[in-house]
Amino acid sequence: MTPTILIFLKAPVPGQAKTRLAAGVGDDAAMEIYQKLVHRQMAALPEDWPVEVHFAPVEEEPLMRAWVGESSNRAFFPQVDGGLGARLVHATKAAFERGAEGVVLLGGDCPEVNATILTRAAEMISARTMVLGPAFDGGYYLLGVGAPHVALLAHDEWGGPTVAATTRRLAKRQGLAVRELPRLRDVDTVEDWRAVAHLFD
Repeated sequence: MTPTILIFLKAPVPGQAKTRLAAGVGDDAAMEIYQKLVHRQMAALPEDWPVEVHFAPVEEEPLMRAWVGESSNRAFFPQVDGGLGARLVHATKAAFERGAEGVVLLGGDCPEVNATILTRAAEMISARTMVLGPAFDGGYYLLGVGAPHVALLAHDEWGGPTVAATTRRLAKRQGLAVRELPRLRDVDTVEDWRAVAHLFD
């Protein structure tokens, strides 16, 4: 299976992204870090996989296309209004309606996600399997499914230390097998950045 990557990004506008990181390093420095993270993530995506860039805010599409770059396998879609769960549900359902064989949901802030991790995820995905890439903070950096199991995303516990646990529980409730990738660190705080900054030396 070749899944479609759904990557969720915010425009690199100071004050609108990475606000927790910005609280420690300032808006401009946070945007510099965010751009480094996203550029690294985009470069790590397999060249022959379909990619959907789901961006916000809607009016920044020209900036997003110029920032992450355009290619024949890359499409751009504005995120819908609402909370994170609603945005993920909408994007996932739409990707399957467009013919995706499976989907891998990503953010742009986990610098250790590489082609090896993504290939392992693709190998694990099936219609009755959820693939989870847990993060050190209790959330997750990757979610992979082979069918539109949107109930996995329809909850209100985003941003806290129980997101991955909630998602595992929802998967089991739906009778899905749960396969897990290595635990990695995504970058939300100054401490997170210090832990991964060496990857950019």
